[in-house]
Amino acid sequence: MSSTRGGGAAVVAVDLGATSGRVVVGTFDPDGGARGVPRLQLQHVARFPNDPVRTRDGLHWDLLGLYRGVLAGLTQAEREQPGEIVSVGVDSWAVDYALLRGGAVLGIPYHYRDERTAAGVDAVHAVVGPAELYARNGLQHLPFNTVFQLAADRRRGLLDVADQVLLVPDLLTYWLTGEVGAERTNASTTGLLDVRTGSGTATWPGSSACPSGCFRRSSSPERGGASSRARSRTSSGGRCP
Repeated sequence: MSSTRGGGAAVVAVDLGATSGRVVVGTFDPDGGARGVPRLQLQHVARFPNDPVRTRDGLHWDLLGLYRGVLAGLTQAEREQPGEIVSVGVDSWAVDYALLRGGAVLGIPYHYRDERTAAGVDAVHAVVGPAELYARNGLQHLPFNTVFQLAADRRRGLLDVADQVLLVPDLLTYWLTGEVGAERTNASTTGLLDVRTGSGTATWPGSSACPSGCFRRSSSPERGGASSRARSRTSSGGRCP
């Protein structure tokens, strides 16, 4: 693995897959050094497992373990590119989320393979039929789409105390930076965005999934917030400043 050190400004990608996570540093040299050919360099600086945990109430993500792996990876990225990291992007599997109230996470986020989602499908389709739902969100029917998971949570009373929903990469960005948002490409997998208008469930008559305002307005990927505040955690060895 070749080092990217010395390549100028660096960007970091945090990529969380269904079974593992990784942190990658990227640098771009437009001059290409002695050869004069523009060069993009990528370096994997960390990889860590992503193992779901089953408890008595269902299947959950080990989100704190993932966050620990992210912090360790960002710390290593800072060692490789000291003072050069200008941006951090976080990406993960789609559909899963955390419920929050007053900025605090309520419980352990469920895994999309948790069996509770079947009841959510019935609850949503009782209000919005499959054809109308598809016309609105343009998504292939999958029983673990966010809209069905939220409906299942509502049936169990979990949404009664939540005032916010953050998808997994948006939650990690919030923990890193304190900035709350909803990145559009990931939000498009929830089933809650109207493909014709780009708006959320507030425009859906009778929607039973998500209370109004629980999702923040979505933003484009390049407008994310994991930048200087995220780097402050890397330079402090993963400790919050």
